[in-house]
Amino acid sequence: MFLKTFLQKLWQRLLNSILVIMLIDDVASYLQTAGVGTVGTDIFKSYLPDSANAGIAVLDTGGMSPNIHVPLYNPTVQVFIRAATYTAGKTKLLAVRTQLHQLANTTMGGTYIYFCLAQSEGGHIGRNDRGQDEFSINFIFKTR
Repeated sequence: MFLKTFLQKLWQRLLNSILVIMLIDDVASYLQTAGVGTVGTDIFKSYLPDSANAGIAVLDTGGMSPNIHVPLYNPTVQVFIRAATYTAGKTKLLAVRTQLHQLANTTMGGTYIYFCLAQSEGGHIGRNDRGQDEFSINFIFKTR
């Protein structure tokens, strides 16, 4: 019995990891379709190049424990924004939040989204060593 439970939990974690990887691809593409930016130019998946003076990184931040009885998952995603000015960064943050917060009952790429909620308003996290303003906002999803 212990082994069966252990293997079920291990399988769920593996499946959740795969779903989160697909989810950051889906979120990046969704933001591109919404006109927030262009994947590979100023929207990046899992990193933001040091050379980018401005851009968005869609990052996998794990998530909450999946339901072991029903195939529902609770991945979380961070959207990190770098901009030349505070105003440009804040504008981009608001565009991302507008597109993702309260998104519900839709398919994003290959992922069915029951809902997506911002975990906070998001905000300015300071300037980097090159004087560029940086912002962050986190989202929790309920997916299947």
